Amino acid sequence: MHDRYDSVILHFAARAFMVPLIVVFGIYVLLHGESSPGGGFQAGAIVAAAFVLARLTLGNRHGGRSLPMWLLTVLACAGLGIYMFGGILPLLLGGNFLDYGVIPVEWYNQFAGEPKTSRAAGIFIIEWGVFLGVASVLVILYDHLTDAESDD
Repeated sequence: MHDRYDSVILHFAARAFMVPLIVVFGIYVLLHGESSPGGGFQAGAIVAAAFVLARLTLGNRHGGRSLPMWLLTVLACAGLGIYMFGGILPLLLGGNFLDYGVIPVEWYNQFAGEPKTSRAAGIFIIEWGVFLGVASVLVILYDHLTDAESDD
């Protein structure tokens, strides 16, 4: 599906309302993931759905212009790197792998507004890595599936 869907109303709704609102909701789910239902995986799937919707309605040329394949690959690798950083940082501070209790949280409490535990700060690091990895890999999968479909 490389062609644009021929509907002015659908293009307007997708660009002006649907895609931005879905992305904002995905970021909300990500930011509240360590203390409420949701998190990096759910937020990544929601944001990937927004980009897939843009590609479906606007076509791969116009919808894929914002996130080309090389950038998606870099984001997927960055997500894995952030996850590994969140796991290795406690090892460097004398704890176990993925043991967030040893992470100093002074830097996190300056931005969080209310004091958080070190476990919440560690989970927040992990959530960002999972978010980047899931969102970019799902969009990469969609791109590869539509490329394979068009080659037939």
